[in-house]
Amino acid sequence: MSRYLVLGGGISGCTAGGELAGLGHEVTILEQANRFGGKLLEYCCKATDSCSRCGVCVAASQLARTARQERVRIIAGSAVQAIRHNGSFAVRATRSNPGIDPGRCVDCGACVKACPQGAIARFQKAELVQYAVDFARCRLHQGKECDRCLQACSAGAITAGPAESSLSLKADAVLVATGHRPYDAARKIRLGYGRFPGVLTGAEAEELLTREESLGGPSVAFVQCVGSRDPKEGNNYCSAVCCAYALRLARLAKHRDPKADISIYYIDLQNFDKAFTPLRAELQASGVRFIRGIPFRVEQSSSGRLELFIESPDGRETVVEHDRVILSVGMTPEPQTSRLAGMLGLPLNAHGFLASGTPAAQVWACGTCLEPQSIPDSMASARATALAMAGRSA
Repeated sequence: MSRYLVLGGGISGCTAGGELAGLGHEVTILEQANRFGGKLLEYCCKATDSCSRCGVCVAASQLARTARQERVRIIAGSAVQAIRHNGSFAVRATRSNPGIDPGRCVDCGACVKACPQGAIARFQKAELVQYAVDFARCRLHQGKECDRCLQACSAGAITAGPAESSLSLKADAVLVATGHRPYDAARKIRLGYGRFPGVLTGAEAEELLTREESLGGPSVAFVQCVGSRDPKEGNNYCSAVCCAYALRLARLAKHRDPKADISIYYIDLQNFDKAFTPLRAELQASGVRFIRGIPFRVEQSSSGRLELFIESPDGRETVVEHDRVILSVGMTPEPQTSRLAGMLGLPLNAHGFLASGTPAAQVWACGTCLEPQSIPDSMASARATALAMAGRSA
């Protein structure tokens, strides 16, 4: 039996951690955010009358299974401070308190009722249920004493104490699964993000569709390749998933509102898997328009609608109006990845992702910290890496 430390509690880290624990190893997963699950928690299920194969429900089930495994310990609200390697790894980290152990939590809700600040909330996604602390509202982080959540928890799932405590961990190998960060759409000032409320990113559109029936307008435009394939931004690569999520969101929006007027503006569309061709044909048959040309500016008309100034491949410029614009932003490296790479001796590639391969002894990586990947691809990468790690330690 080996001890493994996974840095990152998103779908890649939790899939790999669950796989390693299933093989009989002890696994600790450190997650910087106050709840585990990563970007997946923001994504909606895109099924209509049939599954769209987006992977969200499958991934949520995997997160829930990992949290329940006996040999897995998930610590949210934690940050690595130092790593030493001398045959094995000695890791020093900090943890924000109170911490809630998802493996021990019995979903009774007593902590939510006990918190005088309303700082604890219950989150559910499919079969995944977890409780998270808003540290900005917690009395401990306001310099006050409080242990009401600790006293209310009969399952012993809560760790209280000071607002921040130190952790000392040992591991035989480390897996980096720090994920990615969506491109900052505010950098594209001309596209109207942050200036006009009707301009959203793809991630915001997903979150909206988890709460609302529609995307909020009778006429919706999807704009592809925002922050990807862009040498001026230093992101001269395809983010691989943007075409897929735009088409799936368009399908869901059209299913919920068959009268919706939906257009997808693109440079070219990447065939992400064998389902792409029938999906595109289905969308075209339903009335979704595919328009080759990229908006270079978005303004607001006197009527309040959004004006898209579009350049076509032959250089012509046109102006069209929509009520809502969804920017399909690409994937960029998660900033903490660079810091951890320095600690672990891992090189970065030209785009700031971890370079393929693991030149440092007993250090591995998987998921979108390596390159843009879909949810199913991230899970497959995690399983393959976990099996390689276990094989190396056998």
